[in-house]
Amino acid sequence: MDRPGNSPGIYVYVIQHHPLELPDGDSAFRWLHLDNGYRRSLEGLMGSPFRPEDYELLVDDQPAGPGWRRLLSSLLEERVTAVVTHLAPLSAAQRQQLIGVCAQTGAQLITPGDAGRNRLLEPPPHSL
Repeated sequence: MDRPGNSPGIYVYVIQHHPLELPDGDSAFRWLHLDNGYRRSLEGLMGSPFRPEDYELLVDDQPAGPGWRRLLSSLLEERVTAVVTHLAPLSAAQRQQLIGVCAQTGAQLITPGDAGRNRLLEPPPHSL
């Protein structure tokens, strides 16, 4: 998949406040802290060093905001090689849409539940 110019290939989609979250700030859906820890979290999920130019961080306050629309349009324009997101905060329709569009365009879908199984640059295991 070719990416135009300096376009990032990895899109990270984060929902800041899920409607089911409690107002006290305890978030069951907080998988990527946007302060100082998100780079390390992304490196763990991707299995490669964090390079800011490779990532586009899309943050919506609620599900299906402008970041979601930008993610889908970028996927359909085949500018995305991988999507990193948590599927739980998405509606069933959004999950199906994202999985289908990623499959259609060849973009890899990586979620925290993968526990590193879908790393982009990991070599195959060696047998003894």
